Order: sequence, then structure tokens, then C-alpha cells
Amino acid sequence: MDGASWLTAPVQLTGSRDFTCDGFGFTSEQCDFYQQRWHFWYIADYVFALPTIAFFMTTLGIFIIGHFISSHMLGYRKFRGPPIWQKLIAVTRYLSYRGFYVKALRWNSAPIGLLLLGATGAVYFFCMDLIPQPYYWPSLDFGGSPPLGTRSGWMALACMPFVFATATKTSWITLLTGVSHEKLQLFHRWTSYAFFLLALMHTFPFIVYHIRFHDMVMEVTMNSTIFYWTGIVALIFQAWLTFASHSVIRNLGYEFFKATHLFAVVIFMIVFFWHCDYTLTSWHYFIATAAVYVPCLVYPWLRTCFEYGLTQKAYIHMEDNGFMRIIIPSVNMKWKPGQHCFLRFTSFGFQAFSSHPFTICSLPSTQPNEKSELVFYIRHQHGLTKKLYNHVLKYPGASVPVHVDGPYGGINMQKYIQGDRLLVVAGGSGAGWILPFIELFHRWKSIAADEEHGRGTETEDKETQSNGGHRERSLSGPLSLRVILATRDTSTRTWFLRTVGELLSKYSTPHSSLDTDVQVYLTGEAERDAHMPKTLDNATILGASASSSENIDVEVKGKQATVPGNELRGRPELPMIVHEEGMRAAEAGQSLSVFVCGPPTMQNDARNSVAEENLNILKGSKSGGVYLHLEHFSWA
Repeated sequence: MDGASWLTAPVQLTGSRDFTCDGFGFTSEQCDFYQQRWHFWYIADYVFALPTIAFFMTTLGIFIIGHFISSHMLGYRKFRGPPIWQKLIAVTRYLSYRGFYVKALRWNSAPIGLLLLGATGAVYFFCMDLIPQPYYWPSLDFGGSPPLGTRSGWMALACMPFVFATATKTSWITLLTGVSHEKLQLFHRWTSYAFFLLALMHTFPFIVYHIRFHDMVMEVTMNSTIFYWTGIVALIFQAWLTFASHSVIRNLGYEFFKATHLFAVVIFMIVFFWHCDYTLTSWHYFIATAAVYVPCLVYPWLRTCFEYGLTQKAYIHMEDNGFMRIIIPSVNMKWKPGQHCFLRFTSFGFQAFSSHPFTICSLPSTQPNEKSELVFYIRHQHGLTKKLYNHVLKYPGASVPVHVDGPYGGINMQKYIQGDRLLVVAGGSGAGWILPFIELFHRWKSIAADEEHGRGTETEDKETQSNGGHRERSLSGPLSLRVILATRDTSTRTWFLRTVGELLSKYSTPHSSLDTDVQVYLTGEAERDAHMPKTLDNATILGASASSSENIDVEVKGKQATVPGNELRGRPELPMIVHEEGMRAAEAGQSLSVFVCGPPTMQNDARNSVAEENLNILKGSKSGGVYLHLEHFSWA
């Protein structure tokens, strides 16, 4: 069957609004009733869809303004402002951090601020949809489209561009608000839920309405075949897209989820396009969706092809603790701590059709003519990482072709620079995520020491400052760094301390060890074995007493390095640690920046502890501010 035959002839971009009461045989009372703002079908797109667009755009506008003030007006200056300004920031941060943990589901709720934003959206949709009356026409004289179904459909259609706008790795919203794609996934899901719920509230009133007037069979088989059958198919695929995206199904097989998700999206959009049948301005929303989505879909491919190239090689090595170290040399890229790249390994069969996110565990080069080296530390699980693991066991140090897409996400460098005290916390495989923070801090200190002795560096250009972590001369930068790693793996403890020792030996300055405190918390098996000296290959941990405040000596390949800090047994008490750092910051009138990568319980403890510190600012604490960055454990 020709696809055009499914559409009402003549096909056009915008449907007709021609209406006369005489043409419908209305009485004057019926005409007045029908043409009221909330009843009139011929302006329903203006009355219900455009306000929904305005609601989304207003919400975005608030975040855009906040991002502009924070990034462009205040810049990298340590601007504290008057007490009222500090308390306003503390309120905003409290709402952005405070959340709840559901132990039975091992699930963290969204922060209170986002829950309130979601509640605002829910109130808008329900009020806009359910308050206007009537839900159904009193007779078939007013047409076959019940008012509840009409307004629900238009509001659902208005959600569509925003569902797609929050779905891509490269996003206009990220560009304008600074919110990375992985954090936009929450809004992608919520908007999709609204889209689907409104689609249901569009569908069922038609069924109820025509069953009531005993013409349902005629509607389905004769009058409105295109609308009913395309609507049913679209709703089935939309239900799959909505519910099959849950993490339980997604974790069963990422490749399967991604393939079926893309297939369902294509079918849904085609059938939904037929279903709308150029009714009023319905097809305009498809154009808007394409204008938002297609450039964001194409841009990463263009960047991969023309900026990074399709001939990149990744070299895979096995670390002592079972981590895979993936090195991609000669990359023309700048990045910052916490950022990740999507890697597509093209020599592993069907795995070549999907890319996977991995956190970068190195920093870009400081030399202007030297290309940077991407380093990833990955713990194998299943799927692609299991294939990589088996490959490196068989071919140690072998190279494999890879396509690089990124970087994405990462920390807010302004908050790093403005933080007088830094607290970096990670658990398990987040050990590799910590390394760029340590290196950046000591690189900073090394540059400061060079400046103090009159040895400027050639790399202090503005671009490198914002991406590579160098600082402007007018800034003091962070004053102290405290690192917390919790691990139950003895080999990871050994590997981490050795790697940190190697890292610190590159940036040895007279006072660097005084400003850094690395604390490794040993849990599980590592805690039970802590009393025994551990030797792994050619790396030996020498001074690892359970509560020692001395430095940790690490011997690597015959050379001795020192890691300033100690090892402790048991899980870190994050609320106490955050409060302790917050008290020190308040006593000195300093600011504190907290960066966390770990499992849900660790994230929940951290965010609620930081929220409590911001609540203390409202109660009169002299702290210069307490900022939090959370990185999902699964991205590490």
C-alpha cells in the first residue's frame, strides 16, 4: 500500500482551520459553547500545545540564566558576596543535594529540588488536562474528538521535542545550561513518562466516548481507520520505549537494549507521523524535533571522523589488580577530571555497533606541541568489557582499532578552582577516577612553585587553564586536597598506592606533601588481611598500619616513593568526614568542594552530608560555601 494513501488528501504541512457554525448545523447556543477557548477544537494546538512548550522553555530559561551568571558573569573569581547572596547559594545547593535512599530497592531518589521541579511539572500537566471541562461532548453533534482526548494529545505532542532534546550525548541543553547528558537522562525519563501518560489520556477518552454512543466499530473500521490503527501501533512501541528503558532491563544487555530502543524509536516516529496526519500544526512538532535532534546526532560522528580520525588504536594492558589499562596515544583533545569518552571497538563483532562510556583517568599534556594520551582503567564485568578482558589475557599489550567520541561530563572547573579545600571520595573501581584530581592538584602546586621562583611555564594559556587545569596568575587555587578511597580488594589498594606514588614523584615540590592527605579505607577482605605485609610482583606496601598518621612508603621497581596519608580499617564515615572538613573550612572562612564517585549508599551519605553543611550556612556558619559533584559509579 502506498504510504501516501494513509494520509488525508490533499497532503499539506498545516491542517485547515476553516470552521463555520452553519456548516456544522449548530444552534447559536451550541456555537457559543463550542467556540469557547477551552472547547474549540480548531485552536486546541494554540491553547494546549504552545503553553506546554512555554512551560518547558521557561524552566530551561531559569537554568540558562543561572548558568550564564555563574559561568560568564562571575567567571573564575572567588566572589563570595554579601551574606544574603551566600545564603541564597546555600539554599539552592541544599535543594540540589538533599535526597533519600530507599534501602529495599538500593535506590537514591532525585534531590529535593528536582523532586519539586518534577512536582511542578506534574501539577501543570494535571491542571492543564483535568481542570478544563467537559471531558466528553454531550452529543455527537460536536464531533468525534472528546475534549479530554484532544487536549491530552496536543500536550503529549508538545513533549516530543524535549524527549529527543534530552536523549543525545551532545545536546543544545548542555551547551546552554552546562548540564551534562548523563544528568539530563533524569529529565529524559520524566518527560517520556509525561509523554506516555498523556498519550494514554488521549487514547482512552476516544474509546469511552464512542462506546458510549455505540459507534466504536464503525469508527475503527470505516471513519477513522488511520487514526485508530496507527495510534494503537504507536502506543505499543511507545510503551516499549518507556518501560523497557528501566535499568533492570537495560542491565540485562546493553547492546540488546540499545538496538531495540533505536528500532522502536524509528517505527514509533513513522507511525506517529501518520497518526497525526497534518492535523492543524501537528507536523510542525516533528520538524522541531528533527531540528533539535539531528544536529546533535550528527555532530559526534563528524567530530570522531574529522577531529580524532577513524584510525585510532587502543593499547590494552593488564594491571596487577585486574584492571585493564587502555591507552589511546596521540589524541588531539583537551579534557578535565571526571570526564568520560564513548569508545567504539570495531574489531569485536556486533560490539562495533555500540559505543560504551569510560572515565578518563589521565590529564592532557602540558606541553603545547605534545599530543595527549587518553588512559582508562576498567574493571571487567560482562559484555564488551569481558571480551576486552579475554583479549588482553590472550594478547597482552596488543592494539585494537577504536573510535573515540567525547569528552563528556566532568567536574565544574570553576568550583575546583574556587574551592580552598578539596575532598575527593571514591569506592572500588572509582580508584582510577581519583587519579586526575591528585595529578591536577600537584601540577597546580608545581606551577605555583615555579612562579614563586620566577620560572613561568609556557603552557599557561587560557584554553589550557579551562581544560587542562592550569590556573591564572591572579588565582591562588586550592590549598589542600584530601583523598578518600574505600576498597575491599587488597590488590586494588596496592595498585592505587603504587600509582599515586608514581604520580606524586613527577610533581615533587617542597610543601606538596603537607597539602595532601590520602586515606585508604580497607573493608571486607582487605580489612581482614591488613595486618599482613602485602607484596604484589615488584610493588611492596611498607608502612600500612591501621591508624598511623605517618606517610605511606611505596617501593616500585627498586625506587621508593612516599604517599602522604594513612590506611584505616572499616568503611569511611562520610558524614563525619564531610562535617570535619566543613568545620575546618568554616573556621578559616574557606570554601569546600567535594567530589564523589561511588555506589548509591556512598553518594547518598555524601550528598546529605554536604546538604547539612549548607544548612549550617543558613544557620550562621562562616564557611565560604560547600559544593558537591557526584559521579555515578557506573560511569567510572
